[in-house]
Amino acid sequence: MKQLLLIVAVLFGTFAYAQTEDVVYEYKKGKKYIVHYAEDGNTLWGLHATYHVAVNDIIAANPGIEKGVKEGQKVMIPVGNAEAGTRDGMMVKEHTVVKGDTPYSLAKKGGCTVDELNALNPDIKNGLKIGQIVRIPVKYTAPVQKPEKVEETVEQPKPVVTFTDTVISHTVRNDETLYSISKRFMVPVIELQEFNKLKSNKIKPGDVIRIPMKKEQVKLIEVRSVEPIKKDPPVDQELLFKNKDEYHIAVMLPFYLDGGTGSSEALKNIATEFYMGIELAVDSLEELGLKAVVHVYDVANDSMDVVNTLKKPEMKSMDLIIGPLLPQGAEIVGTWCKTNQIRMVCPSACNSAMLKNNPYVYAAVPSDITQEQIMARYVIEHHSKDQIVLVNTGIAKDKELYDAFRARFMELSKTKGNIKLIEIKTADLAAYIRKNAGTVFVVPTRDRSAAVNFMNTLHKFGSKAGNGTISVFGTKDWSSFDDIKGVLRNKYNVHWASSSDLNYTLPETKTLLRRYRAKYHSDMSRYGAHGFDVMYYFTRSLLMDKNPEQGVMNAFDMKQVSEGNGFENDQCFILKNTDFELVRVALMHE
Repeated sequence: MKQLLLIVAVLFGTFAYAQTEDVVYEYKKGKKYIVHYAEDGNTLWGLHATYHVAVNDIIAANPGIEKGVKEGQKVMIPVGNAEAGTRDGMMVKEHTVVKGDTPYSLAKKGGCTVDELNALNPDIKNGLKIGQIVRIPVKYTAPVQKPEKVEETVEQPKPVVTFTDTVISHTVRNDETLYSISKRFMVPVIELQEFNKLKSNKIKPGDVIRIPMKKEQVKLIEVRSVEPIKKDPPVDQELLFKNKDEYHIAVMLPFYLDGGTGSSEALKNIATEFYMGIELAVDSLEELGLKAVVHVYDVANDSMDVVNTLKKPEMKSMDLIIGPLLPQGAEIVGTWCKTNQIRMVCPSACNSAMLKNNPYVYAAVPSDITQEQIMARYVIEHHSKDQIVLVNTGIAKDKELYDAFRARFMELSKTKGNIKLIEIKTADLAAYIRKNAGTVFVVPTRDRSAAVNFMNTLHKFGSKAGNGTISVFGTKDWSSFDDIKGVLRNKYNVHWASSSDLNYTLPETKTLLRRYRAKYHSDMSRYGAHGFDVMYYFTRSLLMDKNPEQGVMNAFDMKQVSEGNGFENDQCFILKNTDFELVRVALMHE
């Protein structure tokens, strides 16, 4: 059993700003934007700090805003790609359900029909739940635009924005509250309280409030033409090939049909279930118009077997290769794909070095380093008021994880008022448990013994927290550490980042499960769901040039590591042990 869990961890990395106000989104040219109407006092820095979007991205979406944010201005905040089913110009309001809300009242609020509301939120047909997020289509008619005159484009000077700290004094008006001032100047209420040493949020007209701000300075950098450097033909960022009448897709999995050397029953079962998911995805893709021939290759965990498979004459005519599952074989295939300019999807955890200088490789599973960086963002955003303690277990192989979390935390901390990070060793943890307050221990280790030792030591001194809370952030490997008892995982709110989360209670999972049972007369495993997600997402986005849909158990957001390099999934779930269940608490980007 432990051997199987180890294989699972190696292959798949272990499957396993609370919104209180309505937010309106608008969709343009396949992109999603938050619609923000500026108030007097709004600044570029405030927009950046509020929405966590780079200043340059805000400027790019709102030409001229670098000259100053004007009261009443409609500001488009880019937040990613549009979801499937949204059309150009569509506006959607995301509303958090409160007591008294009904589908009719929400539809009336958005100026839409109940049927339109249900179409966008199929899960509300069984009733609304307090705290649930409902998407409300907002009636909006785009103004008729005159055709733009096509002129020769001349590259304009690019704005470069720098910020310096400043403080302004604001006299409270009759109708103002600390909350309205915080919204106007885009500074959190708690920051205003701390900066002005206020014991509560009560203020009165005539009070003078000091507001910490960022003074912006815009410089225009002249863009000069540069002679192009001769180099190999570039590969465009999306790596989209020309449409074909029929595609050829290779799937390389370790079925061990001949029972060869190194045959593993566990691997055989994983490969079989993974392929069953692939077959189900092909059925769905054919319904969308895909015409493809899927070539399946039995590739054992053996370098020569991989090489011999790549020598088959038909391989060079492939449009996409999925697999192999194991890192050693994947590296060989990745190198071959770069030489032959064929795209490859690595469906399981792979060596990030594969992506270097190889734009043909797509890593479906975020690396351990990326997951630590995402975890740092989550801790910053959700536990900034707790005491945050980074634990060095002394395991040499975990140093890269420790350094990754620390570096990203320190970088993000600068944008949040320099949140303190305490660094300790396991033996010293008792001294850093806050009484009657929150303590977060981050333990970036993949080592079973180190994790168990930490949890046992914590349990020995955990009572020092009194009425306070203790939360532990481990790694995805902890899901297989059955030495850590469930009662401890639950008591100390053990979290980890995971590339996937198979939740059988979600509507999309239930739908796929029914189809899986109808086709195979068996229950769907996590490997089957992963096979479906990988095949469906990457074939749809890379070969069919369609807006990709999120998976049943995976959340894909493929980002190019840097120019000329490969693509890595930049998104993962934060899972938490609570009430003796593993619960999804967030979906985070790096």
